[in-house]
Formats: sequence, structure tokens, C-alpha cells
Amino acid sequence: MKKIVSFFDKLTTPANLTIKDGITFWQEKVLLTLLLVTVGLGLITYIPSFVLSVMENLWFIAIVDTLIYIFLLFLFFRPNLSFTFRAASISIISYLLGMVLIITLGPFGAGPVWLFFFPVITGVLLGYRMAFGALLINTLTITGLGFLIKYNLTDLLVSFNFKPWHLAVENPLEKWVVISLNFMLLNIVATLSVTTILSGLQSSMMAIAKSDKKHRRIFENILDVYFETSMEGIILEVSISVEKISQYSQNELRGQSIFNIFEDPHQCDEAIKNIIQTGYLKDHEIRLVNKDGNIHFCSVNARILKDKNGSPEKIIGIFRDISDQKAMEKEKKELEERLIRSQKMETLGLLAGGVAHDLNNILSGIVTYPELLAMDLHRDDPLKKSLDIIQSSGNRAAEIVQDLLTLSRRGVITRETLNLNELVLDFLFTLEYKKILSFHPNIIVEKQITATTPFLKGSSIHLQKTLMNLISNAAEAQPDGGVIHIRTQNRHLDKPIKGYDHVQAGNYVVLSVQDKGIGIDPEDLKRIFEPFFTKKVMGRSGTGLGMAVVWGTVQDHEGYIDIISSAAKGTIFNLYFPITHDETLTKIEPLSIDAYKGNGEKILVIDDVDEQRQIAGITLEKLGYKTIGVKSGEEAIQYLKENDADLLLLDMIMAPGIDGFETYRQILNFKPNQKAIIASGYSQTRQAEKTLRLGAGHYLKKPYTIEKIGMAVKNELLKTKY
Repeated sequence: MKKIVSFFDKLTTPANLTIKDGITFWQEKVLLTLLLVTVGLGLITYIPSFVLSVMENLWFIAIVDTLIYIFLLFLFFRPNLSFTFRAASISIISYLLGMVLIITLGPFGAGPVWLFFFPVITGVLLGYRMAFGALLINTLTITGLGFLIKYNLTDLLVSFNFKPWHLAVENPLEKWVVISLNFMLLNIVATLSVTTILSGLQSSMMAIAKSDKKHRRIFENILDVYFETSMEGIILEVSISVEKISQYSQNELRGQSIFNIFEDPHQCDEAIKNIIQTGYLKDHEIRLVNKDGNIHFCSVNARILKDKNGSPEKIIGIFRDISDQKAMEKEKKELEERLIRSQKMETLGLLAGGVAHDLNNILSGIVTYPELLAMDLHRDDPLKKSLDIIQSSGNRAAEIVQDLLTLSRRGVITRETLNLNELVLDFLFTLEYKKILSFHPNIIVEKQITATTPFLKGSSIHLQKTLMNLISNAAEAQPDGGVIHIRTQNRHLDKPIKGYDHVQAGNYVVLSVQDKGIGIDPEDLKRIFEPFFTKKVMGRSGTGLGMAVVWGTVQDHEGYIDIISSAAKGTIFNLYFPITHDETLTKIEPLSIDAYKGNGEKILVIDDVDEQRQIAGITLEKLGYKTIGVKSGEEAIQYLKENDADLLLLDMIMAPGIDGFETYRQILNFKPNQKAIIASGYSQTRQAEKTLRLGAGHYLKKPYTIEKIGMAVKNELLKTKY
């Protein structure tokens, strides 16, 4: 029986419509059902009707029945014809059958039944407007039949070979009127009932279809993922937006366990337990894994949907991919950490710079006086060795101060064109390098010096000290021995890379130092460049400023640092330095003391510190110059208004009066060709650079040796001022 019903349903289901098409689908289904029943059962009525018509010589009825049956077969097997044509044909056939039966069998036969059926089926198939037209046709037909009965016009049918109608014996007209009124009343009521129901149903279905279309459009275009699952986590429904996140289609996910797309099934189990306990989830963070194995961070909002009995039925909710948001938060945090780190280093640098300035002034005596005293002693004098020790200690202290200046980003006072390849190779022959290897005899150093354009502007002293600190760190990271790789290479960046620093696009020569050691903990990496922060063996690095020197040097050279570190692979420090195309390298040849001795030229020493004036005066007089000392810029201006000096030795910071820049600027107003050099405990500052642009010829950093001050003074005196 089920197979028969299924077969019947298949034959009467429209091929080009679905139930979502609403009343149109059902009208087509009614039409197909009507045609199927008429063609099937109509054959049973058609055969005896045809035989009877032939026996009674009613060929008109036989022909009409045959044509109608053939036409019905045609309509059934041609569903591709327009619905309106097929529906209108059914309505017309029902009316024609009614009229034929009335004409042939009389008004009290089966004809009125077909007329009754005519507006009803018209309303079902073609709507209430056509149904009202059919009612009007029925009204006119019934009225016309009444006139035939009243005026005995039925005899006219005899000429057409129709037998007289079967009429009521008494009061046929009155009875026809009563029957007709009842017929029309019921016909109208039935038609109105059917058309009203169908019209209302159509309106409701259109509203539902519109709402469904709206919600379907939202469902299919929502950026967030809507989902429904059973209480056990089986996916019942999911929006198409899930494909962008999971790479799975809707059909692949429906019926599957939601546990399958969670990175951690325990996390899914915890989420379901939470929603069962509280009834909802709000902004709950989860991690989903897509078809390619990539992780997506998502935020879930969900609640339990209950059935009519109040029992939990399923879980509904949405989740949103917040991977980009998480990445932005991470990047923001990294930027904040970089800013804090930079501000911290800047603060420490300001502190270090101030301390270094004062220490340099103090160290001037310790570095310079032993050298001055040793000049008056015989080579074999026992005091000479003691003075050398004092000077060596002073130089060592000066190196520490230099590290502080590097930290303050005021350490690079010279920018020469350097060949990074040669600088690295030269360092591998220094005593500092050999000292590092002596502490780590099991370390092997391998070099790959492959930069084809190795030129940069900078300070060889600072860069070699940076290399020394990186190699020392790499050795310390491999206490049981290992390999250190030192590389130089060129890199062109089309776009910035995000590493420890954000390396901007450009052309670079890169210095890399790599070890296979224990790696750097991520928390330690945030502090690695802070002064005195270390986890190495103490007592070997000397100042505790090794990595701070690396940071300050790279910043001073306008470069970038990228660090790649892991416990399994070790650490790589990549230092990016901008390439210079000036390949003219500076070579400095050592000179004898005679090369920088003076010839009695007058030098005005301007310094607010008494000891500094004394040190400069004694040193320059030893070299054959005459010196005069003043303690402020104001005194220097006043002196030069009345006297001349061949050269000014100018300190930059002189409290509480005017500084070196303002002093020199005012002097140039009345002595425009006045020569000067700068001597300061700071390394080069903006004020110093402005003074150099005014015409000062050299920047001399305290503490200075006799050779350095002698060469600076000699070179400036030899220049021609215009």
C-alpha cells in the first residue's frame, strides 16, 4: 500500500516546483491529481457512457466524451504547458460537461452537479477572481434554463435529435426556481469558502515565504557562524559562513560531532558542561581547527533551547572568528612592550649619559697626568711602570664610560665608511677574540663572509665591540661546547619584516651570529638589552653592559635587530645595517709626537671645571703651545674682545652660564674667522653638531690622550679660514 501511495505521490508532485513555492506548488499538485484521477477513473465512466450514447444514437455526446477524454490525456502527459492554460481547460471542460448533460438529460440530471463543480475548481486552480466569473456564468446559465422551462422552448431540442427533457409534472418552473436558488446559494457558499481559505492560505504562505526568504538570506550571508547542536554536541544545522573558517561544507558538518573541529576536545566538553549548568555561554573563547589543520580563535555565545515541556531540546548560538582581533591584540601588546622597552632604555641612557659626562671629567686626570709625567721620566725609571698601570686603569675605566655612552646612544662620534667583511675578519685576530676562546676551549667558530656589498657608515670600534659581545654570549649559551656561525650577507627587503624589531624595507648588509645553545626564554628576551641583566657566568664580561652596548650601537648606526631563538635550535642575532655606496675606506696611520707639536700658538681653554682647564693647559704647553684658561663663556667673550687667540678649546656644558654653542656663536659675531675645537665629557650632541656647523673643526671626547688632543689642535691650526 505504501508503495502505491508513494507512486501516486510521485506522479502528482510537480517536477519544477518545491513546497517552498507555497500555494503555486499545491495548485499544480491539485491539477495533476485531478488529471490523474480523471484519466484513471474517467476511463471507467467513459466506456459505458460511450456505449450507451451509441446505442441511443446520441453521437454528439459520444464524440464530445471522446474528445474531452483525449484532451485530458493530452493535458496530463504535457506538464510543460503553462499552468494557466491547463487549469482553464479543466474549468471549461467541467462547464461544458454540465451543459451537455443538461441539454441531453434535462435540468434534473447530473448536469447541475458539473455546473456546481465548475466555479469551485476554478477557484482552487485560478483564484477567487476567476471563481467569481465562474459564479456569474453559472447564474446566467441557470437563469437561461429557467426561461427555457417557462416558455416551453425545450421542444426546439427535438430538431437536434435530443429527446425531451425529464421535467417535473407539476409546477416545473417554480420547482426549478427553488432548486436553482438553493443550487446557487450552496454554489456561492462552497466557492467562497474554498476561495477564501485558499486566498488566506496563499497570503499566509506568501508571508511565511517572505519571512523565510529574509531569514534564509540572513542565514546564508551572516558573517558570524550560526549553529544548532543536540545536547550531546551533534551538529544539526550550521550556516554557510562556517566554510570560511573550517574549510568544511555545511553538508560535511551536519550530523557530525562538534568535538571533531575543536582543537582540544576537553575544551569542547567543558563548554557543553558550562552551558548545561548555566543555560548559556557569553563571549566564551574557543580554538577550532580547520580542514587544513590551522587554528582559529573564536568567541561563542550560545544558549539552550527547550521544548514545549520545558526540557532541554538543543543548543543554539553563534561563534565569531576573532583570530585577526587576537593577532592585533598581540601586535598591540608587542608594540606597547617595544615602546616601554625603548622608553626604559632612553631613561637609562639619559642617566648613563649624565654619569658618563661627570666620570669623563674625573678620568681626564687619571688618563692624562700619568702620560704627562711619564714624558719627563727615563725609560727605566721604576715610577714609569706605576704610571703606566694608573693610565691603563684609567683607560679601562674610560672604556666602561664609553659603554655607558653607547647605551645612551651618544657613543658613536665618528662615522667612517667601513667594510663589514674586513671588520669581522680583523676581529678574529684580536686579543679579545682569543680571550673569549680561552674561556671556552670546546667552541668552534665557523664563518661565512659572503656579503657582496659590505659597506656601511659607522664606527669600527663600536661594531667590533658589538661582535665581541655577541660571540661571548653565543659561547656562554653552549657550556658543553658547540659551533658558532658568523655570517655576513646582503638582503633586500621589499616589505617590512616583523621580528624583535620591525625591520623596514630597504637594502642592508646583515651581520649574523648563531649558536646551537639553550636558547633565550621569551620573558628574558624582553629584558635582554637592559643594563646589568644577565644569566651568564658573572665576572667575565667586565662591565655588565654587553648587550646594552649591542642595542645602543645598532641604534646609533640606524640599524635593526632581529632575534630568532628556541630551546631546540639555539639563537640567531641578525643585525641589519643600511648599505652605503661610498666605498672610500679611511686608513689611519700612527704618527710620532713631533707630528703634532706646536710652535707657540696661543690657545684659549674655556671650561667651567678647574681641573679640566689645568689638564688641558699642562698638556698643550708640553706640546709647545701657550694657553690661557677661563671658566665661562661670558669670560671668554670678554677676553676675546680685548685679545686674540689662535684657537679655542671649547667645553659644551658650562653651568650656570651660556653653553659652548652660544659662546662660539657670539664670538663669531665679532671674530668671524675664529678657529675652535670642542672638548666634552659627552659624546656628540645636537648642540655640538650645531657648533660644528658654525665652523668648529673637531669634536674631542674627554678623557683624551696627548696624541688625540695634539692631532686635533694641529689639524685645526693648519686649516685656512675664509
